[in-house]
Amino acid sequence: MSVGEVQSALPLVRAMRRESYRGPILLSTITSTGKAMANQELKPLVDAHIYYPWDVPGVVRRALDRLSPRVYTVMETEIWPNLLLELKKREIPAYMVNARVSEKTFRRALRNRDFWSAILGTFRGIFARSPEDEARILEIGADPARVFRVGDAKVDALFERRRKSDRSSLDPVLQGAGPVLVAGSTHPGEEETVLSAFAEVKKVLPASRLVLAPRHPERAEAVLELAAEPGRACLLSKWAPGWTILVVDRIGVLFDLYGRSDAAFIGGSLVPKGGQNLLEPLAWGVPAFHGPHMEDFQDLARQANEWGLTGTVEGPGQLATAWIESLSAPAKTREEFARRCEVFLDSVGGASGKTWEKIEADNKNILWE
Repeated sequence: MSVGEVQSALPLVRAMRRESYRGPILLSTITSTGKAMANQELKPLVDAHIYYPWDVPGVVRRALDRLSPRVYTVMETEIWPNLLLELKKREIPAYMVNARVSEKTFRRALRNRDFWSAILGTFRGIFARSPEDEARILEIGADPARVFRVGDAKVDALFERRRKSDRSSLDPVLQGAGPVLVAGSTHPGEEETVLSAFAEVKKVLPASRLVLAPRHPERAEAVLELAAEPGRACLLSKWAPGWTILVVDRIGVLFDLYGRSDAAFIGGSLVPKGGQNLLEPLAWGVPAFHGPHMEDFQDLARQANEWGLTGTVEGPGQLATAWIESLSAPAKTREEFARRCEVFLDSVGGASGKTWEKIEADNKNILWE
């Protein structure tokens, strides 16, 4: 799992422990950032962590011989064909949790439907995140009797993360009178648009400040160069009082930064990357805007737009206008907006409990031995 999949796994693991499952849980990740997130969020709840074994038959067989899993779950779209086929051969039940199929993956899968049908056939249950994901999964060959639409597990994770959040560590960094804008999980080609929009905002609201969080923190130095405000732009790790633009160069802080912001932009959406998680700012009642490329969160983006919680922008002028309007809204309007966010999140939550309920019902005889 990468960072996103770890965040999806968190509420499922919590649901398992909450329902008194005390058996061993092994978590695997494929990236160092995923491991770091797992250690930060899941370490007290899981028994061990490994990096995912190389997906070749001999390695997979040795790993399964050593681990002897009773049930296997994969998050989102981490599909490893050799492992899945070996699990099926050994009659070890497998589940795809918070299943999603991007538009790009879907079009590629349609060209090789027989392969995908066989791989999806290894799962005892596939828990789709949205109607779009469910439809795509069925079209590429999944058995309808094994596909269940339960919603997005990341919604459940947000409530727990918000409850645990301690934003006081950000107080020294963010102290000041001006409003704070956060552009989260940005990709190359987006920072220039965000910086141009911010320049327009400052003409109207001069005290405004911008936090830029690139999707990949190793890009932070390059993003800082784009900011081009000597003495007023700095890295989070080297922040100094009086900053105007702050570039985030470490993982695990974006959610809390959204919680200290006044308006946000969701990255991966002005360029064709499928978008990032728009629910994180909404969990704090913060207005969020994104570009037209929200394919990976299509259903949630549509719903949030219908509720008037988010908006689509296509360039710096539109983003600047949206941010200025949000920052200029009266306190009463912002309070009402936050209440609507809370109701919206309640309406789309609960996926993790439904998922665990089904997995447990299927496997009572082996989970509670």
